[in-house]
Amino acid sequence: MARTTTQIGVNPLLFWLSAAAVIGGIGAVIWFAIPGVDARHRLVSPSSKAVLELGEVCANAVCTRVAVVETTAADGTKLRRGCPIALQQTIPVLLKVEPRWTADETGVELVFSGAAGEGGRLTLDFTRDCTLAP
Repeated sequence: MARTTTQIGVNPLLFWLSAAAVIGGIGAVIWFAIPGVDARHRLVSPSSKAVLELGEVCANAVCTRVAVVETTAADGTKLRRGCPIALQQTIPVLLKVEPRWTADETGVELVFSGAAGEGGRLTLDFTRDCTLAP
């Protein structure tokens, strides 16, 4: 008895278009699931010897705030350190930030406010407060 097979084929063009649509859909879901940054600032001291980078992301009534300071030594080497930010607000408050640098640029007072006007002041002494390796 001879065996017969029938070939069921899928149009290659339809297969590749379907595969691209599935991969694109997965990519879109991942892209929109990642929250965007609510606030990002790069604050440069008057002499450009210190740069403070601030970031804030808020989702589900939880906010993560990051500060990294980069200082330039006398020999030109750069040092980056993280600074903990102890703000308890559960909404974005670093939308507008005004830096007030110390005279020697080893610290800064940040005057900040959010969309609804809530805000405050935060003082960072880079030597004392910024001790985390990024």
